[in-house]
Amino acid sequence: MKDDLPLNDSITLLRELATPLGIRASRSSVANYAAIFARDAIMAGLAGLTIGDAPITAGLVRTLEHLRDLQGPQGQIASNFRVEADDTRHVSFGTLAPRFDSATWFLVGVGAACQHGQANFEDYRAAVTRVIALLDGIEYNGRHLLYVPAGGNWADEYPFDGYILYDQVLRAWGLRLLGTVANEPAWVAKAEAIGHTIAERFWPAGDWQYGGARRFPVAAISPVRTDEHVDLAACALLALSDLVPDRTTGILDAMRDTFLNANALPPAFSPVIAEGDPDWEPLARYHLHGFRNRPHEYHNGGIWPVWLGWLALAFARHGRPADVATLHALTAAHLARLSHFDFEEYFHGVTGEALGTQGMAYTATGFVFLETARFNQVDLPWTR
Repeated sequence: MKDDLPLNDSITLLRELATPLGIRASRSSVANYAAIFARDAIMAGLAGLTIGDAPITAGLVRTLEHLRDLQGPQGQIASNFRVEADDTRHVSFGTLAPRFDSATWFLVGVGAACQHGQANFEDYRAAVTRVIALLDGIEYNGRHLLYVPAGGNWADEYPFDGYILYDQVLRAWGLRLLGTVANEPAWVAKAEAIGHTIAERFWPAGDWQYGGARRFPVAAISPVRTDEHVDLAACALLALSDLVPDRTTGILDAMRDTFLNANALPPAFSPVIAEGDPDWEPLARYHLHGFRNRPHEYHNGGIWPVWLGWLALAFARHGRPADVATLHALTAAHLARLSHFDFEEYFHGVTGEALGTQGMAYTATGFVFLETARFNQVDLPWTR
């Protein structure tokens, strides 16, 4: 059967990006994308595990090995690294802000690799224990949530901070995976405590500030504000991991009703922040490589295939093939309208134009997950 999405090309790209050091973020060298980014490489490696692809899976293992060996003195995991021809190493733990999700993705990646027999946990026990201790220290107050600075995760130019849902989900999921692998009940118990806290804190009483009843969890909470934007990454990962079982069906129903039933692909964050909105000024002045968050672009309403893939996995895991089929069909139709496509980062939320850096592992990963979900191949250890 001919693929509606470029599955074979996606696998080819991920194999091309799997180097002896790990999986590169992109075939492009723009804005340091030739480096190995922890989150990009680990997600790509999980795609390799999902389809049983040996070269991509080997790239995951090499990524994890190098992240372990480059671990910071307090247990930090590098956001990205690269090695020059003369063996000079460039290691970054963040630029405008520390990147906390490199540490949490490392936990998820090690747990998944061990569950699939691709890594020996004892080779990572010391590194994992240091990461967990570091995150416990960042938590500081014993209330089961991490306080994340603006720019502290993948949405590094989006103006939200505080107790960001995405980071809590990844931490809990990684702890649960590793607690099972290592037979560490305390890690599993901590994951459960984080899940309970998410359930209590991220669905505050009252209607959604953008109108109507609250159906999605809030994106972040802090002492001074509650960010009520819909964070697709957080919602997809929370539903897939099933850390808050009582909320999973509601999240997936809301995704279906709000976006798919309207023949729309969900953007990374919604609603879009427009000029004149309260969040516009902080959004417009917060950037690293030039302003990219115009309305319906980049984090600000751009449509990212990688997060569509995670959402598809969540639908499939919870027995919703009709929703998978709709999401897959909408994505395929979106691609079919493009005159040219080279695995750009995201699509413009209105015009559908492919924008951002080309040759992205992120995007190829999303298509692998979409196709995996389409054929309901999600009964894998790391998705439980």
